[in-house]
Amino acid sequence: MKRLKHLPILLLALVIMQSCENTSQPRFEGDTYSVAGLLVANQAISLEHPVYVTRSSAIEDFDPLQLFVFDAEVLIRDLDTEAEFQLQPALDEMKVKYIDPEAHVLQPEHRYRIEVRVPGYAPLIWAETTVPPSVQLLPDPWGTDPAGTGYSFDPASANATPFSAVDSQYPVVLNTGAVSGDFNFFGQIYCLEDFSTDLEFTTTVLGIEHPDESLREVYEAGGAFRRITFLYPFTTQTLPGYEGNFLVLDDYAFSFVLYGRYSVSAYIVDDNYYRYTYMQDGYLHGGIHNALGYFGAASGGVMYIKIVK
Repeated sequence: MKRLKHLPILLLALVIMQSCENTSQPRFEGDTYSVAGLLVANQAISLEHPVYVTRSSAIEDFDPLQLFVFDAEVLIRDLDTEAEFQLQPALDEMKVKYIDPEAHVLQPEHRYRIEVRVPGYAPLIWAETTVPPSVQLLPDPWGTDPAGTGYSFDPASANATPFSAVDSQYPVVLNTGAVSGDFNFFGQIYCLEDFSTDLEFTTTVLGIEHPDESLREVYEAGGAFRRITFLYPFTTQTLPGYEGNFLVLDDYAFSFVLYGRYSVSAYIVDDNYYRYTYMQDGYLHGGIHNALGYFGAASGGVMYIKIVK
């Protein structure tokens, strides 16, 4: 999953489109509200992992400053312990983000409920999710990476990894520990380089080695060749000589479209976020009642790598 820290473009679009005639069922009368939140195991609800509450707007009246709801009451309840806490709005990156000022750590395999009350909107907005089991992302799973290569948890890492060796020597590996079975996998590969016509494609097509200015806008918007996303169900496997159960992604070099620095995210996610991401009109299937959007949960992390010739 950008990292999974900003309001998804789809959600931003859907709250605008509710004013159009050809929106999907069910239709909403008056203001339409959306909630977007992804709980991350062993993390708090923070500026990096916030909850968003937004409202619809007619296209002709669209004002980005009115998109975010800043005066909602947002409650999180741990259904396994009955502990609860209030989220508070914070302005960050020109967005209103609801965060937990007390930084409660979200527990793996716990069930959580969100309740949102918006002034002037009678229905209670609510949803429930279960945080996936804690998993371990392994930057050097077999202990065989040459020094100065491969993945790192350090965003400033200078590790330089040959593009030709990615699939064979540098897999993305999640260890689910003693927990085995079927999971939803969400992965994202995102180029961290600023746009430049000096950037170079890892695979040339029709002799084209560098992006031209016509690609700047799509690149800076996080377009297809800057951001590659994986979403699919998987079943864990055991590996001879290693303890635990594993997901191994070892056929993905095509996702590194350019040479340069990358963040690589790997998570297992709950059904709410999985359905929201892959289903048509997914904002109707993300677990939210009396509003649109999603309230999901994930477990995993982010690694960093630099791809070179």
